[in-house]
Amino acid sequence: MEENLERATAVLYDQHANPTLHAQATAFCTEIQNSPEGWQICLKLFVREPASTDIARFFCLQTLEDLLRRRYASLSSNHRIFLRQTLWNYLTQLMNPAEKVFIRNKFVQAVVLLFANQYPSEWPSFFDDLLSLIRGQASAERQALMVDSFLRISHAIDDEVANQMIARDPKETARNTLIKDAMRETANVQLTETWREILMSSYQSSAETADACLRLFARYVSWIDINLVVSESFIAALYQFLGQESLRSAACDCLTEIVGKGMLPLDKLNLVQALNVTSVLEGLDSEDLDFSEQVGRLINVFGLELCQIWDATAANPEARGASFALLQQVFPFLVKYLGSETDEASTNLFPFLQAYTTVLKSYIKIKGDDSIHQFKANILALLRTIILKMKYDEDANHAFGDAAGPTDAEFIEMRKNLKKHFDAVGAIDKSLFVSFITSVVSETFDKYSSDPSSVSWSDAELALHLVYICGESIQGPGQFSTGEGASLALAPLSHMISKMITSNVSQHPHVSIPFEFFENVARYPLFFETFPDYIPSVLEAFVDRRGLHNDVNFIRIRAYYLFRQFVHALKSKLSPFVNDVLNNIQDLLVVSRPPPFKVPASIDEDSVGMPFDSQLYVYEAVGILISVDGVPTEKQAELLQAVLTPLMHQTEDIMRNQLYKRDTPENVVFTLQLNHLIRAIGSISKGFPDVDHLGRATQGVPPWVSVFQQALSVVAAVLERLHESELIRDASRFAFQRMVGCMGHDILNSIGPLVTAGLLTNSTRRELVDFLPFISHITHKFKPAVFPIMNELIGPLLERVFASLNLPVEGTDDAMSLQELRKGYLNLLAQIFNSDMEGILVTEQNMPQLNTVLQSVLHFVKESSDPSSQKLAFSVLSKCVISWGAGDEAQINGASLPKNPKTGKPEKPAKLLAATAPKSALPGFESFLYGSILPILFQVPLNAAYDPKDGQCYLVMSEIASLHKTAFVAQGGKYVEYLRGRFLPEMGCDPRAAEAFLDALQNKDNKGLREVLAAFLSEHRKTRR
Repeated sequence: MEENLERATAVLYDQHANPTLHAQATAFCTEIQNSPEGWQICLKLFVREPASTDIARFFCLQTLEDLLRRRYASLSSNHRIFLRQTLWNYLTQLMNPAEKVFIRNKFVQAVVLLFANQYPSEWPSFFDDLLSLIRGQASAERQALMVDSFLRISHAIDDEVANQMIARDPKETARNTLIKDAMRETANVQLTETWREILMSSYQSSAETADACLRLFARYVSWIDINLVVSESFIAALYQFLGQESLRSAACDCLTEIVGKGMLPLDKLNLVQALNVTSVLEGLDSEDLDFSEQVGRLINVFGLELCQIWDATAANPEARGASFALLQQVFPFLVKYLGSETDEASTNLFPFLQAYTTVLKSYIKIKGDDSIHQFKANILALLRTIILKMKYDEDANHAFGDAAGPTDAEFIEMRKNLKKHFDAVGAIDKSLFVSFITSVVSETFDKYSSDPSSVSWSDAELALHLVYICGESIQGPGQFSTGEGASLALAPLSHMISKMITSNVSQHPHVSIPFEFFENVARYPLFFETFPDYIPSVLEAFVDRRGLHNDVNFIRIRAYYLFRQFVHALKSKLSPFVNDVLNNIQDLLVVSRPPPFKVPASIDEDSVGMPFDSQLYVYEAVGILISVDGVPTEKQAELLQAVLTPLMHQTEDIMRNQLYKRDTPENVVFTLQLNHLIRAIGSISKGFPDVDHLGRATQGVPPWVSVFQQALSVVAAVLERLHESELIRDASRFAFQRMVGCMGHDILNSIGPLVTAGLLTNSTRRELVDFLPFISHITHKFKPAVFPIMNELIGPLLERVFASLNLPVEGTDDAMSLQELRKGYLNLLAQIFNSDMEGILVTEQNMPQLNTVLQSVLHFVKESSDPSSQKLAFSVLSKCVISWGAGDEAQINGASLPKNPKTGKPEKPAKLLAATAPKSALPGFESFLYGSILPILFQVPLNAAYDPKDGQCYLVMSEIASLHKTAFVAQGGKYVEYLRGRFLPEMGCDPRAAEAFLDALQNKDNKGLREVLAAFLSEHRKTRR
């Protein structure tokens, strides 16, 4: 059997083995591993002489590991003894000094798993047996092998029973606690003495062995008696090893673990005072970057411990003073290693840095503001170090924009973390912080202004970055200016921004500089509001090769967006510059022929995208500029005509020459260009103000509305001819939606033709999701004037929606799109009612569809898998009841409503019930209310899929309660009597519980009713079981 297993393992681990043979070998090995006797076969094969193959022996050890982890309890007492004796005999008698390391480690793991199962009850002599390994070996070679095995087993024991990084189940945790308690009695003393002996006898001859001993002390110190590790002789040796290159890494880790051991505050204070760590830190080599990371971890742990001692000893002034004095001693090392060349060494110290600033703020608060002056040097040292760490390393191969890689992302993430500490340190002394940052930034910009070649790109970028982040640190009424009128002066932040602009640092050739410059000017519009004289310089930078005409793609694309933000924020100040800006960006307003585009199966608007999508920000900015206050409306119309005419002519040229017919699905050019042209027109219109609001202020329609009407006619002509193209439908809808504001009521005459021209024809589910909110918007915005148009539009629209809702769902994206369409449809219905436009649903033209609409809403009410749509559907039903569910006049006027106890008059529905008073009744709707709506108000919450504890279901129950209340407002006492006399008895409800519900229905608000209804239904659900 052993020979068969040996051959099978050879095939099992052979990547080039025949697949059939490999499958057979896998099945055989699995059978051996899982069989009750398989472990014995493996044990025999492992210890066999001559030795089997390494692969076979490794498999055998894996099988033994599986046995010891999962099936040890199934072993008999004799089998357990046999397994222990065989493994230990192999270790002491048969192990070959030339054994491969991976076999040796796997064997040690098996021994330690056996130990974990048998110590202390079944193998109480384990540690005596273990220590005997290193006593009286016949040869130096054998002695070295046993010492190595002893140390490996010691390491593995800590991994198995004490390592806090390994997740364990409660049973393992209890077992490990028992083992550690047993070890604390005698074993730990024996182990630490033995490790110390080996360490001191080997550190000169075998650095590897000494290193292993030091790491054992570091591992065990967290859970054994500190006195077993810390002694005068051991600490002296440890500090000696810190100066020995081969051992300093392990020694530093060991010292870190000693310092970080959990202890009572006063005990820890005594320990760190005795260790005298700061004197040791002075002698450590910080030139070795790898070692400096470890020293950083030591400083971090030491500093955190001191901060914790300070926090915990408020009632002990002497101890608190001692810990604070030690903090001041370790502070120079915090600064030194925080500024390390390696980012890893710096980030290791972030926790200590945070704790130190917290302690310093608390100390100053206790001692008074006068004490802050003694820490001025510390604050400046931290600020200086943090700022230097924020600086790019010019020797490193940093990249920006699309070329940026993981290293750049890591640096940016570190900057974000540094910003938190930057703010925290600055908050200790705000005035010192502001003056220091201002001086650093101003010095860089002044230097650049005098001699641009003297400032490196990283220094310039750092100064720009500081300007950017200071906006959050320097806030308040005086953020940008001090004084008023003639005494108006630059505040520190404004001083930095002013220097940034006047130094012309934006002309620095490095790609990072214009990028940061434009981020800054867009970030601080209030500065330019206060000091508008700086606007021309910034606009010039935007429109030349630094910004919108930059050769670097990512800078140019970002500048498009930031230019739009800048123009939008400062439009009240820009009228003098409109002509110059437009003249300088005329070339950007040309829609070039795009590269060939392959039409995907389903077009997402984003897929038509970059870089043209980013260029749309420029078109929008142009719209903002043309329409700014200060430019006469006639001039606005003239400028708009000048901008739109080339776009319209390009569009008409493509259509007139039928260039779009040259496109194929694999090579779309002209249709895509039409898409871009139409979206450019739409983006320009987005920059214009809402004409209705403007009209009310100026008592007239601006002349540029007629220019947009021309453009809209061009768009409609394209849509009418190419409505089968999703690219054209998307672009037309994009433009149409954005023109609503700038055209106002003048757009109404175009809505019907545009829709019938193709916006609905062939529209996909995704397009409907985008289109329905637009219809909701115009319903609200143009009520009631839009009634005739909506009366014509709603029928075809609903037909298209219903057809799309009934399409099969294929995949996750399709399911999400369907869910969005449901919400869009229900939101449209809700908006129709909110806008008092529900009359369109009951006109002679649309009345035949009303039942379909109502049934669809009932369907979504039952959709427990989509609670958000379910909630919306209940809300729509409430609006239907308000509009169409009124009973007789007495009920509407409140005769059946509860009376105010003080006035004796019926409460107004809006006040008591949070429901709108009902309108006139719709014939037949009352039957629908009692026959369809009322039953579903109980069916949904009594359904097994309804979970009262779910947050979404809670909201659904609120809508149900609201709908009950609305029905009561509409029907009055008739609704209550129907529930009492017929509906609730037929449900089998408890009469007393039913009366409590009906009382709440008549006398409580929606919230109170919801609670009573939920309890009522919960009890009823129990009685039905």
